[in-house]
Amino acid sequence: ASATQENPPPGHETSPVAAVPDVERHSPGTGVPFLGKAEAKQTLTFFIDYQCPVCPRAAREMPALIASFGGLLKVEIKHNPLAMHRQALDAAAASRAAQRQGKFWEYHDLLLDSRRLDRDALLALADRAGLSREAFQKDFDDAGLRQEIMEEAREAERAGAIGTPGFLINGHAETGWASLSWLQSVVRSHLK
Repeated sequence: ASATQENPPPGHETSPVAAVPDVERHSPGTGVPFLGKAEAKQTLTFFIDYQCPVCPRAAREMPALIASFGGLLKVEIKHNPLAMHRQALDAAAASRAAQRQGKFWEYHDLLLDSRRLDRDALLALADRAGLSREAFQKDFDDAGLRQEIMEEAREAERAGAIGTPGFLINGHAETGWASLSWLQSVVRSHLK
C-alpha cells in the first residue's frame, strides 16, 4: 500500500516525508509520534532538542534512514531538552501541544526551520500549522505535558543518551551526529 492512503486511521497521517517514498508519519493524540510503519519490528528512539544546532540535520535524515531499512525500522521522536538550551523545553512543549491536535509533524517541520523559539514565535508557528490557538495555548501551558517531556529526558539519561541528538536502539545508546551512513551502521549493528 502506498504511504498516501486516502483514509488514514484517526490521529495518523500517512503522507510521504521529504522526497522519500513510503515513509509514514504518525501523530497520535497521546503517546509517541513516529515515522515508519506501525508494525515495524525494530524501533529507534530519537531524542531531540529543538534548540540543538545539530538536531535538525539528524531529523531531516530520518525518512532516508527508515527507507533504507525497507519497512523493518520505525523512528520514535522523544524529547531531551538540555538545560543549557533555555528555550528547548518550550519548543518541546509546543510540538506536543501540536500533537494533541494531530499535527505534530507539521509543527516539527516548522520548528526545524525556525530561528526563534520564544513564546511569540512558537505561537506564530502554531498559526502557520493551522492549529487552534486557544487549544494550543492551553496545552502548551499544561504542566502535565511538560512533566511527560521531562520524563522522556530522564529516560534518555537512564539510557546513556545524555546529549543531543541522542539515539537508542535495543538498549544501545549513541549521542551526536556523524552522517546518515554512520547511523545506518549503528542501527544495523544493533538489530535483533
